[in-house]
Amino acid sequence: MKPDFVSILNSAQSATFEPEPLRAPLPKAEPYPVESLGNVLGSAAQALHETVKAPLALCCQSVLAAASLAAQAHFDVMLPWGQKKPLSLFLLSVAESGERKSGIDDVVLGAAKAQERLDMEGYQMELERYEADLARWKAESDQQNKKSAGAKSQAASDYEAEATYSNPKPKAPVMPLRFVSEPTVEGLYKLLAAGQPSVGLFSDEAGLLIGGHAMNSDNALKTMARLCKFWDGASFDRVRAGDGSGSLYGRRLAMHQQAQPDVMAKLLSDPMANGQGFLARCLVAWPESTIGSRYVANFEWAGERQELKRLFVVLITLFQAEPRTAKSEQELDPVELPLDEDAKQMAMAAINEFETLMQSGNDLFEIRERTAKAVENACRIAGVLAVIDDGMATRAISAKHLGQGLILIQWYLKEALRIRGAAVVPQSTTDAESLSKWLNERGYRAFRSRQVLTKGPSQLRNKKRLDDAIKELVENGYLSPNEPGTIIDGVSTKKSWSVRHVV
Repeated sequence: MKPDFVSILNSAQSATFEPEPLRAPLPKAEPYPVESLGNVLGSAAQALHETVKAPLALCCQSVLAAASLAAQAHFDVMLPWGQKKPLSLFLLSVAESGERKSGIDDVVLGAAKAQERLDMEGYQMELERYEADLARWKAESDQQNKKSAGAKSQAASDYEAEATYSNPKPKAPVMPLRFVSEPTVEGLYKLLAAGQPSVGLFSDEAGLLIGGHAMNSDNALKTMARLCKFWDGASFDRVRAGDGSGSLYGRRLAMHQQAQPDVMAKLLSDPMANGQGFLARCLVAWPESTIGSRYVANFEWAGERQELKRLFVVLITLFQAEPRTAKSEQELDPVELPLDEDAKQMAMAAINEFETLMQSGNDLFEIRERTAKAVENACRIAGVLAVIDDGMATRAISAKHLGQGLILIQWYLKEALRIRGAAVVPQSTTDAESLSKWLNERGYRAFRSRQVLTKGPSQLRNKKRLDDAIKELVENGYLSPNEPGTIIDGVSTKKSWSVRHVV
């Protein structure tokens, strides 16, 4: 049985010194201002928290994301400076494994998934009819082409034009798929060309996206740039030599990605994600875990709570409503929602206040890229809240709803500041943690670099990265250098180290 070197070493050294932490501890989160989500969303989030026992902020993220998905097909927000933007929201949630992420989404997205399933049943019947009509059309077209083959050139041309008019090609039905979890840019284009114009990039396992093909070293920049374009409401352009080119207009995409801390930290600390502006568009929450405190007095299914039944009715009504379209049924033409006069004055005051807070040395200077988009995100949230309250009859955003949006966006900015130190971790620190873990798992109390370079974690078989990791552990008191000539693994070493503490 392998000895527990963590307790042995830490006990032996506790009388002399304590090592320095490698990471800044994550400060305590402020409570999510759930009341600012309004009566429908806020009450539903609170009911979820009470029944599923997941963190309240996680429940709030989920209901807000579902509301954005329901509203984005029908409405755009007209910003006070004249730009029209989608009601699409991009949300990222950090939660431990076992935090019941999927349990929340199963309830909140029930309306959308129920409608998707119903639509898919009808789609299958339409698809069968389409395939039969297409086969018949091809057969008739072949016969007409044979008849026109012997005619004179001008007559043949006239005959073909008449045949095309009298025998138009059948149109394929629109695929009613509403959700995607890990699409590539190319796959997303094909889906939106053939399917619903309003989709949700939703997943309770964001590692599929963050660690998948779409976000690998070759595709990450392209994927994040495209997601930014979606958030902006731009057309989806594609130019390809092999399978054609095109532009898709009037498409909408809402996003909610949930992942464990180690996975999401990779994205939150990614220089490309920050530099590209992707994270500046995202609303991030990293709530404290509720695991270990989820005691129950009785069993209750969340879907039976009146607050969640009401949310289901509101969302299903929006999902079932036919959106306004432009040149085709796949090109959305959402109704514009302007801010009323009081809301415009409130937005102006908020813009000026945020501008002051972004100045060098002030509170929001470190996250000015997020702060620069704060009022726009607040207006989007306000538009979503207005639609949830007033439904398809919504025609403007009031100061009441914008006030709620501004309270929420201030919470998200504080959350961004809170997690910044914990999320942005140098490579040498993560490598140091990996090295310490590897040494402990194998019971090493002393080692030389060759042992790690030949048998250690793959990323540490790089001499420079290993040296940086060792330096980090030495400086913070986890390792200490041995005297030259110390025998390690039967070899007299020039350099070696002893393990004093384990991270």
